[in-house]
Amino acid sequence: MKEYTQAELDELIACPKEITELARRELRLEGSQRRNDIRLRCREGDREFRVFMRMHDEFHENFSIGLVHLPKDGSGELVLLRCNGPHGEYNANFDPQHPHAEFHVHRASEDAIRAGLRPEKRADRTEQYATYREALFYFLQEVNIVNAGAYFPDDRQTSLAFEEQEPSQ
Repeated sequence: MKEYTQAELDELIACPKEITELARRELRLEGSQRRNDIRLRCREGDREFRVFMRMHDEFHENFSIGLVHLPKDGSGELVLLRCNGPHGEYNANFDPQHPHAEFHVHRASEDAIRAGLRPEKRADRTEQYATYREALFYFLQEVNIVNAGAYFPDDRQTSLAFEEQEPSQ
């Protein structure tokens, strides 16, 4: 795998991106997982990305939403960021201190790549989301998808309209 500096990894996550292809509006059931994929392109330059969205059909808190860089130099896909819900037991491919039983975010790190590990090995607990939908909107903002609203309208917050009433006497 190509080596990246932390600044390069952070720039790949933060660069403004546009959705170029959305497989489906809704997650499609395949086996026990609901799935969807998105293709992105960086607004400046020709960098391309893939987003994967996965949610267990019965246990909706078990989900993963990830950003994958697709380098044109043939060096292979690079997972940059993953937002996960709690998903049970420790997986030996990751750090034993990893917070699998809580909502957490994986970010690619220069140190993990240099050590020959999965780029996104490290994970941190988060309170930024507590559902798949909240994680999706956190992710869309975190990876800077500038046209996300056209594909994912944010209906999480409803507005309250109060009718004007005459004051009581």
